[in-house]
Amino acid sequence: MRHWPLTGLQLTTAKLVLRLPTDDELDALAQVAADGVVPDDVVYFPQPWASAPPVERARSVVQNHWWARGDWTSDNWRLFLAVFLDGQVIGQQNLSARDFAITGEARTGFWLGSRFQRQGYGTQMRAAALALAFDGLGAARVTSTAFADNAASRAVSRKFGYRPNGVHRIAVDGRPYDAHEEVIEAADWHGYASVAPVGMVGLSDCIPLFH
Repeated sequence: MRHWPLTGLQLTTAKLVLRLPTDDELDALAQVAADGVVPDDVVYFPQPWASAPPVERARSVVQNHWWARGDWTSDNWRLFLAVFLDGQVIGQQNLSARDFAITGEARTGFWLGSRFQRQGYGTQMRAAALALAFDGLGAARVTSTAFADNAASRAVSRKFGYRPNGVHRIAVDGRPYDAHEEVIEAADWHGYASVAPVGMVGLSDCIPLFH
């Protein structure tokens, strides 16, 4: 789309393709969420959408994509990329920032459908987000936040040499949770970029949307 060039942005890893979904693909992504993201009675995210009933999970995915696009400004943006394996959507990779042109700091987040977890895809997804942030957009640092018992997310961070950046306590559904923030600097990324090589096309037309 001429007036929304993000539709032409595509990231590739050894096995995955990450890009904005079409409406039909967004519906498929919502169904992946409805089929399950986290074990029952487990909370991994500050907003407890993933542990909601299936219909609510699916609707939340669709509405959040619409909200992120409609609310986008160069000072406050959220890029929600659908993740494809052999043409099948399997999860979502996020990259977001506020005042990025000033701070140089971005944040990542991701989720995978339950049946696609523990197969190494999370590492490739994170690599794609980091490559976009550092190599594509010139970020100074990128943070990731995970609850103490979200072992998978924290393991991915360790693979890329993230460092602890503090713990803060938040309330989710009336219960306290410790959220562990970790950070990777641009200089550190260059030593880990080879963990999962990333290809990138369509970024040049998108740059004004990020700065």
